[in-house]
Amino acid sequence: MTAILKEGGNVFKSAEGPLTQRIATQDVHPTIQFIEKITGLVFDEEDWLGTTGKKNDPDGAFEKNSSGDLDLNTDASKVSKEQLIAKLAAWCKGQGIPDLEIMNKGKGFEAGWIKDAGDQVHFRTPIDGTDQKGFVQTDFMFTNNPKFQRGAKRGGTAQFGGTDRAILLSSLARGRGLKFSPKFGVVDPNNGDAVVADDWDEIAPLLLGKGAKEADTHTVESILARLKGDPDYEQLIAPWKETMEKAGKEVPESQVESLADKQLRRIRELSGAPLNSVVMSSGAFNR
Repeated sequence: MTAILKEGGNVFKSAEGPLTQRIATQDVHPTIQFIEKITGLVFDEEDWLGTTGKKNDPDGAFEKNSSGDLDLNTDASKVSKEQLIAKLAAWCKGQGIPDLEIMNKGKGFEAGWIKDAGDQVHFRTPIDGTDQKGFVQTDFMFTNNPKFQRGAKRGGTAQFGGTDRAILLSSLARGRGLKFSPKFGVVDPNNGDAVVADDWDEIAPLLLGKGAKEADTHTVESILARLKGDPDYEQLIAPWKETMEKAGKEVPESQVESLADKQLRRIRELSGAPLNSVVMSSGAFNR
């Protein structure tokens, strides 16, 4: 059981198993300080993506007070992948690690310290900057739009995770005839995926309706709360709802009153009948 709870990223591994593990929330800040020291970069807390450093549960269970890896918002205008890899490699060499053992090399060698992968660089990072507590996988997530990525890679809540939120945003975009890209923003699939909006102050009203603010997009719960009165609520969330129900997660129903219920309510009001004297057709008032 303990081994399962300590599992972290899976980029670095040997024949014996993973070389990295989960990191306790209390160790996140000193470990990121170590990363800043060897790279010369600065990662403010707003650039700790997902659940990095955010999990604090009073029950004390390790899996509820730790992160599987460190996800860091990395501004491509301040450092290139090549420059970052050079800085990390210099640290490795300073530790006496042989050149041939620094970089992962596909499936043939995964016990290295650095992996170059698409728009990310992975680093086998000593927790707290020493080897006393083991190692955690750090994912440097490169972007040309750090502000957008901060919002796109938000963590979740106890009920709905960050992935659940991303699926919901995609469902809403589809319902508006658009597409949500976690990398670029809201794009138009009918115009070569041209970017329609990549600022959360613009994305919020575009997907959630007029008057919606950036803060309304932070969690699944805040998104649903904002949408609850939308007459197209059920249609907009339908793809997401199906995915959640398959995962065994309960989804709130719309609070929109149907046309039939409105008519029956109006009849009661005009006749002076008590509220419970007529059975509502949709059951909206009986929940």
